[in-house]
Amino acid sequence: MFIFKFRPFMQICKAIRRHLLPAFMLLLCSLLPAHSHEMRPAIGDITVSSAQVSVTLRFNAELFLADIDASQITDSDDAPTAAIYDDMRQLPPAALRDAFMQKWPAFAALINARAGGERLRFELVDFSSQTDIDVSLPRTSTAIITAPMPAHATDLRFGWDARLGDLILRQMADPSIDPENLYTGLLNNGSQSPAISPRGVAAQPVSAVIINYIEIGFIHIIPRGFDHILFVLGLFFYAARWRPLLLQITIFTIAHSLTLSLASGGLVSVPAPIVEPIIAASIAYVALENIWRQKLHMSRLLIIFLFGLIHGLGFASVLAEIGLPSGDFLLSLISFNVGVELGQIAVIAAAFMLRLCLPLSPDRYRRIIAIPASCMIGATGIWIVIERVSAILLA
Repeated sequence: MFIFKFRPFMQICKAIRRHLLPAFMLLLCSLLPAHSHEMRPAIGDITVSSAQVSVTLRFNAELFLADIDASQITDSDDAPTAAIYDDMRQLPPAALRDAFMQKWPAFAALINARAGGERLRFELVDFSSQTDIDVSLPRTSTAIITAPMPAHATDLRFGWDARLGDLILRQMADPSIDPENLYTGLLNNGSQSPAISPRGVAAQPVSAVIINYIEIGFIHIIPRGFDHILFVLGLFFYAARWRPLLLQITIFTIAHSLTLSLASGGLVSVPAPIVEPIIAASIAYVALENIWRQKLHMSRLLIIFLFGLIHGLGFASVLAEIGLPSGDFLLSLISFNVGVELGQIAVIAAAFMLRLCLPLSPDRYRRIIAIPASCMIGATGIWIVIERVSAILLA
């Protein structure tokens, strides 16, 4: 009777082992080139006066020109128009500018900004894009747009269509404005900002600040944090038991939280061309070490701590682009870090649930799952190192 009750469960486990495991391995393989094509949030610096609204957008213009719906796709390779997108990336800056200016009316129609009950009509003032970059990587274009404020309007709400993806909106400082009132927030799924006036925004509730920065931190891991997902999976596949995993994750968390705090406070600064290749190298190291070592040792914990310090600098570079409100600096920083941790926990939880559904002995788990997965993650890390170093040398 006992066996009969658990027979359906065992059948499910066998089916998962037979079908889900190959799919999981294929997924790891498919991630190899994904980091070059992932979609990052656009950044909009907005300045509001009683007469005019000006926004400087830094975004991936090729996504729009290729008609890719960024709300539905996280990797441009998965888009039906991926070939068009790749062609757009090969265009020189002048040709890309011409292509965008031709489609500017369609882009402007996707901007949803209202003041005094009226929809603002933006004009394109300038457009430029990065030059002398590796064409295999996404490039950033900059568009400056302006619109007159209605005479009777005292504030505005800004947003854009979900198809353009996420937007980090930051209100630029004015000497006459209290910096604590300046707005910074993540707009996704077509949402709009709160009312922004020339004097800033009304004080946001503490809960809104916490939720906003937790969301930003979580999104930086899932789905945006390809590097960090691979690193955490590299730690996960080291051992089949949870205690070594917990110890590794704890060390990593302490380390990256330390440098995130120091770098966000302006006490530490390391150029991205140094940080990014080391992050990629950390992925390769922890994954490949899984192959030749089985027992947790002090040297691995020390290396994880050092790599965690570097990953924290990577997290800080994201916050540097977004900005932290001076009035809620510490609260925002902690909330962002909580979001990062929740993202890591989600990755580990998903991998751990898959592990529970595969009733394998530790030896078979290592042979069938951990080593092949670590090989794929390690190869991906090496590929990213080569790509990033090459991009630096060619720049």
